[in-house]
Amino acid sequence: MSDVILEIGTEEIPAIYMENALGDIRHLIKASLEESRIQYKEIKVYGSPRRLVLYISHISDKQEDIFQKIKGPAYSIAYASDSKPQTPAIKFAQSQGVNVEDLITENTDKGRYVFALKSEKGKSSLELLTKIFPEIIRNISFPKSMRWEDKKLRFIRPIRWILALYDKKVIEFSLNGLNSGNETYGHRLLAPHKIKISSPNEYLEKLKKNYVIVDQELREKKIRRQIKQIIKEINGKEIIDEKQLNEIVHLVEYPNAILGTFNREYLKLPLEVLTTVMEKHQKYFPVYKNKNTLLPLFIVIINNSKKYSSTIKKGNENVLKARLEDAKFFYQEDQKIPLEEKVIKLNKIIFRENLGSLYDKTKRLELLCDYIADCLQVEQKVKEDALRSAHLCKADLVTEMVKEFPELQGVMGREYAILSNERKEVAEAIFEHYLPRFSGDVLPKTKSGMILGIADKVDNITGCFLIGLIPTGSQDPYGLRRQSLGKIAIILKNNLKISLKDIIQKSLSLYKQSFPLEFKINENEIVSQILSFLKQRVKNIFLEEGIHYDIIDAVLAIDSKGDLVDIKNRIKVIEELYDQSNFQKILNSSNRVLNLSKNSTEINIKESLLKENAELNLYHIYNDMYPRVNNYISNGKYKKAFKLLENLCKPVDEFFDQVLVMDEDLEIRKNRIALIKKINILFNQIADLSKIVL
Repeated sequence: MSDVILEIGTEEIPAIYMENALGDIRHLIKASLEESRIQYKEIKVYGSPRRLVLYISHISDKQEDIFQKIKGPAYSIAYASDSKPQTPAIKFAQSQGVNVEDLITENTDKGRYVFALKSEKGKSSLELLTKIFPEIIRNISFPKSMRWEDKKLRFIRPIRWILALYDKKVIEFSLNGLNSGNETYGHRLLAPHKIKISSPNEYLEKLKKNYVIVDQELREKKIRRQIKQIIKEINGKEIIDEKQLNEIVHLVEYPNAILGTFNREYLKLPLEVLTTVMEKHQKYFPVYKNKNTLLPLFIVIINNSKKYSSTIKKGNENVLKARLEDAKFFYQEDQKIPLEEKVIKLNKIIFRENLGSLYDKTKRLELLCDYIADCLQVEQKVKEDALRSAHLCKADLVTEMVKEFPELQGVMGREYAILSNERKEVAEAIFEHYLPRFSGDVLPKTKSGMILGIADKVDNITGCFLIGLIPTGSQDPYGLRRQSLGKIAIILKNNLKISLKDIIQKSLSLYKQSFPLEFKINENEIVSQILSFLKQRVKNIFLEEGIHYDIIDAVLAIDSKGDLVDIKNRIKVIEELYDQSNFQKILNSSNRVLNLSKNSTEINIKESLLKENAELNLYHIYNDMYPRVNNYISNGKYKKAFKLLENLCKPVDEFFDQVLVMDEDLEIRKNRIALIKKINILFNQIADLSKIVL
């Protein structure tokens, strides 16, 4: 058993790509070793800005041997009566690469057959890895890649060296003009010289001595420990942004945390402005006094030794001061004009090509909010707040602060609305209409924020579908899937009784009013496309909750309005009944009537043609049950509707047992099929039961 290491030395790789790259390497090597029949104990992958590393421990020295017994022709046709091999035996031996004399015969349950015994000695792992490693490097996928110099290989950044060792032996291969070897490099500033690695088991320690902590988990622990220690020493609140930490782990090879300061005067800026400048733009950790208050301090993770910390600290403080001074200037300038007066400036900003300006969008949002508020029958005050927030919600996009820091859209809208003496609920809705901004983000809490959030997302999705910007595969440049999930989450979380189809149609009508000549479309087709797109997101949400796929499909199949709360209620009831024997009876009866009536559209029944007792009984029970079932369904009492449908099961079974549906008399046959067609429709009004698999 041996240890193996592969290090791909590069120019600095963007932190955002590291996790996927390491995952790719792990997947690729596992698949390659399995395919090559090479055993190993453990695979580890490491990454830092300048290197991607694969470490395989206790790899077998050669691939497993293959022993095969391959079945050939029957003995009776392979050999003559004197046991002399005939053409079938000779051809079979040739095809398997063995001598005909080496063929064996064995009795099977189908008679006596000829077999070829084949064995293949495994090749050395060292030899195989010379081919496996170049392929792994070529197949690491990145969203963006590049060529450099006159090389043909595409990679995220130029590759500068390749270290590949099998114990003390170099795994020799060439890639893109580079030869693999046993040399690497330390920290770019602290140890930039070449380092010879004699064997894989000395690699991590030798790099550490040269100021590179290769293991990203160790870097993360070191950073977290130092941040906590600093916060403890200054009596701050231990708040660490995990997303920020995960990114910084992949920005440094030798991390050290140092504490910096800034002028207390800047604390007058909104909290979100300070954290955005520090976290998003400078990659610093803000230091909190409590959850909602900052101290005039920050923590920066340097990629260097602490002996240079005083110089680095001063440099970072100067940079932050400049950024905060800019923010302070923007904040003061923006307040000179009330938010209301900024709305008209949206006329100069294009929303989407062929979809007008952001001012046009603002007018659509006001009308759409008005419509949604009426659908939800909210209080007049909520409606007024929603309309006012719709009017103002995009105005902060023309402010100097948001131009400089786009991440603050909505945040500054709320801040400037408050400073312009708008109602608190209006200001909050301006911020909330962007929620959720990412997976796991909070949802709007105010009703006006929910209404505006739904309106904004529907307007975005409808507009994109109108001009053909429809997500395909993994491509979704305008975030329509995220916006769809956000809208659906708002509706489901708050049990908002509203039809997605109605909102989409209203949104589409508003676009047509704004641009009557530009869009010559099939309105029904667009609505159907958007509704189908949204329903797929609905399905994914319910699947993540652990609901059976067939239940979801069954309910979505009969929904035509996109009433998400109603869909959820139907799914919930069927999920409760799913394992009950009575529900099984309903499914069986529903399938029986479906099988004979699915190709028929006839539903007119002539009572005079019903002759048999069983069909008359079924007809009368149906007539009695139909209005009662529909009443329960109309009122959302689906469990009671299913309970009532149980009473149809026995009459249906008796009908099929006692009545010949396919009667010779065509009129009687059509009449009986019409009866079971209507019963089939009644069974499947809550969900398409044929899609449920028990």
